[in-house]
Amino acid sequence: MAVIAVGGFSGYLLGREQQINRRQLPIDANQSVNVALRIQPDAVVLRGAAYYLVAQNVQTGEWMSVRGYAKSAVELHALQRLQQPQIWQVAGQQQGILPATNVNQFDAAAYWRHRGIVKSLKITTVNQRSPATSHWYQWFNDWWHVRRAQLIQYCDQLPGALRIYALGLFPGSRAAETANELQGMQQLGLLHLFAISGLHVALLLTALEWVCVHLKIPREHWEWLTLLSLPGYFILAGSNSGVLRACLMRGSQLASKKLGSQVDTLTAWSWALFVGLLINPGLVFELGSQLSYGLSLGLIFLTQETHWWRQIGLTLLGLPSLLNGVYQWHGLTLLANWLIVPLFPVVILPITIVGTLSFLWLPGLSHACAFLLEQLDHGLRLVGSWPGNILFGKPWWGFCWLWWGSAWWLFSKPVAQRRRWLLGLLASYGLAFGVIHLPLHGEVTYFDVGQGDSILIREPFNRRVTLIDTGGHLSFAQPKWVPKTVPTYAATQTNINYLKSRGISHIDDLYLSHHDADHIGDLPAILQAFRVERILVPAGMETETGWQHLLRGVRQSPPVVPITVGLQPRLQVRHPFTAAPAENGQSTVLQGSFGGLNFLFMGDLDQAGERAMLSADVHLRTDVLKLGHHGSKTATAPDFVAQIQPRLAIISAGRQSRYGHPHEETLTTLRQAQVPAISTQTSGMIRYVYAGDHGYWQTKLKGVVKQ
Repeated sequence: MAVIAVGGFSGYLLGREQQINRRQLPIDANQSVNVALRIQPDAVVLRGAAYYLVAQNVQTGEWMSVRGYAKSAVELHALQRLQQPQIWQVAGQQQGILPATNVNQFDAAAYWRHRGIVKSLKITTVNQRSPATSHWYQWFNDWWHVRRAQLIQYCDQLPGALRIYALGLFPGSRAAETANELQGMQQLGLLHLFAISGLHVALLLTALEWVCVHLKIPREHWEWLTLLSLPGYFILAGSNSGVLRACLMRGSQLASKKLGSQVDTLTAWSWALFVGLLINPGLVFELGSQLSYGLSLGLIFLTQETHWWRQIGLTLLGLPSLLNGVYQWHGLTLLANWLIVPLFPVVILPITIVGTLSFLWLPGLSHACAFLLEQLDHGLRLVGSWPGNILFGKPWWGFCWLWWGSAWWLFSKPVAQRRRWLLGLLASYGLAFGVIHLPLHGEVTYFDVGQGDSILIREPFNRRVTLIDTGGHLSFAQPKWVPKTVPTYAATQTNINYLKSRGISHIDDLYLSHHDADHIGDLPAILQAFRVERILVPAGMETETGWQHLLRGVRQSPPVVPITVGLQPRLQVRHPFTAAPAENGQSTVLQGSFGGLNFLFMGDLDQAGERAMLSADVHLRTDVLKLGHHGSKTATAPDFVAQIQPRLAIISAGRQSRYGHPHEETLTTLRQAQVPAISTQTSGMIRYVYAGDHGYWQTKLKGVVKQ
């Protein structure tokens, strides 16, 4: 029977994968389409005037990831108040979903593929919006999505921190301010209290049962009501993996009871895992699912342990996933879980429920609840800022499986023997920590930050860490009707994420090539995430006020050092020659040798600057040239390339660049000089990994490309 079950499950997964492959588009495909989309009212997520959602193609039944931009205040208001399923007739550009283009970046393509979604649509025009007809097989699903939309809109009106808590706990929606408001919870590893683990689902169902019992509703009635309502509650609570697990476990127990049998908690957990894998085969690779299923399994097996040993066990079971997913752990996490988790069902959840329910009738009480939650957040942020946060880095996946298995094995031992084995387990963590933080190899890495620049130079054993530019996006003036949004930085998903995954907590030298936003716009995020020893800028930029607002409000203010030709802070400065406003023509150019190769980093320097460099040093040569100004025709003059004789050119530019980078004139120059080029547009992150005088080239999307 087991063989038949495994064979059937494998056949299902194989058939599903083949079906997905038939629908998949190449990532560089860009098709103009006109389609009809069926939109659920709770699917629309707004960030300023931009909106994101998952919708169903009416003609094909296929689900796709959709994004667009409201073109007027009227359209934006309509999206904010959407309360019924709709059919949108739209025109736009259909593409495959781009995978992670930097190492250890969130992989949106894999995430959506696990859910059967392999296409994205960028809406350019919405031609018509009309109410959608709910057929008999859609009525139940539509009704609950409408209720969830109404719940989100209600919670969105709540004051302060209460809004964040209510959105996360009830409709399972993430507010844009969540990362900032719940920073302390995130640092202390307490986010599993929210929908990430489904813990709140069990608590809410228990609270509902308590109310029914005290209202003297017959058990037979409320058990049937709970069982029949669980599919709807799954939709209402956000449909994430934690909610699915909790609903499936409770549903299987209630269903078996109605059928005259009894399913124990472990069997219910197993059924929840099986159904979860049918719905999302990639469940085991996602952090939220790992924590939800792993911690709930720990609670099942550690029931007989003392409270302290149970907390140790849950920490050890969750730690491999946390280190593999967020790369860090706070030394106070164990204490925070011990203190806060018991408060969640008796303090935090009741305050959130009371504040949410009282908002319309007793707004003063609602504001008081918001105040209490804000004080809790303030306290957690304070504790989270205390020394003890360990930036571990991303361990090898084999270590994670070893640690997880060892944690289970540890609790199979008598209590008297556990301390010795616990020390051995902690020693293995220490070994992995040393391997990550003292690597034998170095690297020169060109991040894929879209239309911008950011380059990492990391020497072996992390002796010195240098970052050239931070990346960033050009901002444009918005109409007055566009709501203000919390600043977001792409660096948190690209270079910051990568540096943390390598266990890097400090940057010795941060070079800013010039003041353009696509080179320095993400500076605040870098300064917030790392200890920076000094910032080096082209002489003249240190006196400009236009970019210094980026230094305000960050936790540190490193010294700003102006540099010109002749200085050699660590890298050799090739440009600028004099102090001047930090335009493209004043861009810093740096040169250095690593792993047997010489590298030249051109920033956005133009051809006039290149000629000045040639005049200053007629013997200037390099092996690897990072093209100036993203491959623009204003840089990389033929005579410059002919003199420096590079063996390889690197282009850092955005996909579908509005500026047309790299320009064909520049590519022609490289072809005529027989210089091969690698671009972040097509290859993603580009790395030169070296030890001693030897190394190899590697790109995120194409693997090893040049020895």
